Amino acid sequence: MVQKLFKILGVSFLVLAGSVTVFLVSTGRSVRDAVEMLPLGVYSISEQMDFDGYTLNVRDYGKGKPTVIIEPGLNCGMHWYYELQMDLSKSYRTLCYNHPGIGNSTMNENPRTLPYYVAELKALMHQKQLTPPFVLIGHSLGGHIIRYYAHLYPDEVAGLVFIDDTHEDWFTYVRHTWNAADSTEYFNWWNPEINVQKYRAGGLSELREFEANCDSIRGIEIPSHIPVLMFTGNTQNHYRTDSLEQRDDKYAWAKLQAGILTNVTTVKHVIDWETGHSLHRDKPHEVQAEIKDFIQTQVKY
Repeated sequence: MVQKLFKILGVSFLVLAGSVTVFLVSTGRSVRDAVEMLPLGVYSISEQMDFDGYTLNVRDYGKGKPTVIIEPGLNCGMHWYYELQMDLSKSYRTLCYNHPGIGNSTMNENPRTLPYYVAELKALMHQKQLTPPFVLIGHSLGGHIIRYYAHLYPDEVAGLVFIDDTHEDWFTYVRHTWNAADSTEYFNWWNPEINVQKYRAGGLSELREFEANCDSIRGIEIPSHIPVLMFTGNTQNHYRTDSLEQRDDKYAWAKLQAGILTNVTTVKHVIDWETGHSLHRDKPHEVQAEIKDFIQTQVKY
């Protein structure tokens, strides 16, 4: 079997040709390094960073201002944002990480609520010695996190990008609009006790706290001076199956998302019914182009 030794970002790896197995040979780094398996057999280097009682698996690529930080969605590992991060890292320093209990990040004792998400992000920024202002990208639940961060630290945020952020009043809409059978089926899909086998430790904790996080973010406005780019997809898993009812749900989803933009001076809202919940994966080149144009033309740093 052919053996090849590669050095990537100062880390040596022994790769066995014809195999997807990669062995860490030596690091010479101040933090432990991990190999993250990505779709199609692609690998990237990520750091295992120590905090108070837990570790975070972090991918830090690229150079250039402003620093772009990607906040994952509920139960989503950072591999879900690999292509987006790699493209943005050509022009900017970019960070993405696994939340505690997701992927190679270890669980901690903190509940999965917005104040703790932001405190953990702050600790990561401090250890990485990052300087604001930042462009924060949030997918799904990550949209709540970046919005809460902007609420607490408005002067540190140069721009916000929401990728199909789940609005805090969506559950209220379902309860008040759907019939009892459809509503029960939908909330069973969200029920953490029913989905114990579906979600890992961190994801299950995120699921359990989701409605509490909706309550925490409700009524919090985005500071008017922060420019916003918002993407809305066609998230059919959140809609009823009847075509007319699905149409109503689709427009309600988009209208609710648009509702958090009323206070913002500079905003662009992209609605694409041909995509799903992960627009950055369904139409990667289009989303990447929109984000880069947004940073270049609207973000001041």
